[in-house]
Amino acid sequence: MTASSHESATTPAVRRAIAGRGVAFLSMLLVAAVAFATPSQPPAPLPVDDAFAVLVNMEAGKITAKFDVMPGHYLYRDRFELQVNGQPVGALTLPKGKTKNDPTFGRVEVYEQPMALSAVTKPAGSLTVRVMFQGCSEIAGVCYPPTQRTFALAPGAKDVRPNEVAPVSLGSQFRKQVSQ
Repeated sequence: MTASSHESATTPAVRRAIAGRGVAFLSMLLVAAVAFATPSQPPAPLPVDDAFAVLVNMEAGKITAKFDVMPGHYLYRDRFELQVNGQPVGALTLPKGKTKNDPTFGRVEVYEQPMALSAVTKPAGSLTVRVMFQGCSEIAGVCYPPTQRTFALAPGAKDVRPNEVAPVSLGSQFRKQVSQ
């Protein structure tokens, strides 16, 4: 059998089928190349209460605010403020932060791990405590606006959630988080 007789053995329908598969394969390669060449969008930022969950305790004239900082996020050390019954608390006790060259504020101290701040106050029964803070998400490439959360505290209160946060629903407990 010669080469020319071998070519004539393939019918036009077979040649179209082979060409069609080749075009489909090349189309798939082109789509894959475009997908890998296109820069991916950063993920949407977490809600501030997920990125920086805060709980407050009050015992023996001391108020403590505990922050759970999600991976890829940080809080600014110099952006904390605490008010008790509408009055600013002068001295906050804060741990040493990590020095960071922030694109917005320059050289600053930040917290990238869970941390706590505290303040001494006169024990006076139930109190309204307002905590102000600000942080950023390196993952989403955004900084959150200054945030404030209000807490109603009775003496001896432990792990009180802010008034502004909706109760945890069963469905939200199964949502994938950044740290998982």
